[in-house]
Amino acid sequence: MSKNAILLLIAVLVLSSLIMVGSVFAQSVAKPSIPEFTVKVVSHPYDIPTTYYTDPYTGETITNEGAHFENKSIEVWIKNQPFAPYDDAEGREVNLYYNVRVKGHFEEDWSLPITFSESDSAERLPQSSSEYTVLSLANYYKLGAQVDYQVEAFVGHFYTDYYPEGHAIQFPITVFQVDETSGWSSTQTIVIGEIQTHTPEPTIPTSTPFPTEEPEQLRQEVILGVAVTIAVFCAGLGLLVYLVRRK
Repeated sequence: MSKNAILLLIAVLVLSSLIMVGSVFAQSVAKPSIPEFTVKVVSHPYDIPTTYYTDPYTGETITNEGAHFENKSIEVWIKNQPFAPYDDAEGREVNLYYNVRVKGHFEEDWSLPITFSESDSAERLPQSSSEYTVLSLANYYKLGAQVDYQVEAFVGHFYTDYYPEGHAIQFPITVFQVDETSGWSSTQTIVIGEIQTHTPEPTIPTSTPFPTEEPEQLRQEVILGVAVTIAVFCAGLGLLVYLVRRK
C-alpha cells in the first residue's frame, strides 16, 4: 500500500469519526425545565370619537356616535429560560417553544387554544428575546368564572415533507417535530372580574433548571455514542497499522 493511500485512509477515518461524534451531540436534545408563568386579566381600553359628516344629497348633518371599549383580555406571562436556537445536522433550526392549555375550574378536560392545536402544521409560540414570552388570549368568560391554565415548554423544529406519500404527484407541506418536552406545569387558577395592572411574580415549579443539567438517560446516550465512535476509530487505526507493518 502506497504512502499516499495510507494518508488518504487515515484522513477518511478521522473525518468519519468527527462526523459520528457530531451526530451524537446533534441528536442529544436537553430536556427543558417546566416553565414559570403567571396569568392575569388586563384591560387596554380605547375610545372611538364621535364623527360628523354632511349628507351630500340632503345637506343634513349626520352624527356617528363614538364609543368606549374596555378591550379586556387574558395575558399569560411565561418567564424565559436559557436557550440559544441552533441548526441541527440537517440544517433545520431547533428552537424553544411554549404551549398553553385551558379548562374550566370545575371540569376535567383540557383544551388548547386554536393557535396551539396539536396538528403538525399548526403555528407555534417561540420563546421571545426579552425576559418574558407573553401570550394574549380572548376574554370571553363571564364575571366570576374560574379558569385553569397550564404551560409546557418544548424543543422542536420545522421540516418539509411531501404529501400524499407514495403518489407520483406530491405537494410540499411544512411539518413540526417535537424533540423534547418539559411536561405540563402546575395549575394556576384565575377568577374573572378584577383587572390586574401590575405583573405578578410567576409561579415557580419544582423542576431542574434548564439546561444546566440533562437527564441521566441523555448523558448515558452521549457517553455510549462517544464510546462507540472511539472504538470504531481505534479499530480502523489498528487495521491501518497492521497493513503498514505487513507491507
